[in-house]
Formats: sequence, structure tokens, C-alpha cells
Amino acid sequence: MAKVEAHGIRGNYSRGIRNWFISHTQRVVIHNQISDSTLVTSGIPQGSVLDPLLFIIYINDLDVGIISKINKFADDTKFSHKAFTGRDRVTIQSNLNRHLQ
Repeated sequence: MAKVEAHGIRGNYSRGIRNWFISHTQRVVIHNQISDSTLVTSGIPQGSVLDPLLFIIYINDLDVGIISKINKFADDTKFSHKAFTGRDRVTIQSNLNRHLQ
């Protein structure tokens, strides 16, 4: 929610989004058999008009502190960096590690 609020979405809007995350449930239907609803505890719920906005807010700062080149398109992100030396390889790995934590 810190990223959402950093983009100026505050007050009732911020509380509404927070409540939507906290109370989102999911169920599965297979051959007319319906599972029990289960609370979704991670990720962004799909199928909402907010999905694209929340996704952009989430990935918007991926390139902060990155030396490598980053290409972002839709839900695909690519890091690229030329590796001529051992230090170059360490830089690439460091960039990747920062975002895999």
C-alpha cells in the first residue's frame, strides 16, 4: 500500500483498495462443482478495472538503482547488460538478486 499511497492515492480510495486486498476470496468451479471460498493472501486479484493501474504502480520502480538496461512491456521485464569482465557478471547478478528478494 505504500507504493499506492506514494502515487497520491490516499484516504477513502486507499482504504477501499486495502480492504479489497484483505477481503478478496477465490473459488473454483469444475463441472458444476463449486469449491469453498478461500481467502487470497498474495498477489493482485484478477478481473478488476484496477488491475492495470496496480500492476504499473507495482513495477514502476523496478529500475531504481539498476545499472543494467531494463525493458518493460506489459507484464514482461528484461534486464540486459554486457559482460566483458568478472565484475560485469557480478553487477548483473547483483541487479537480479536485488529484485528476486
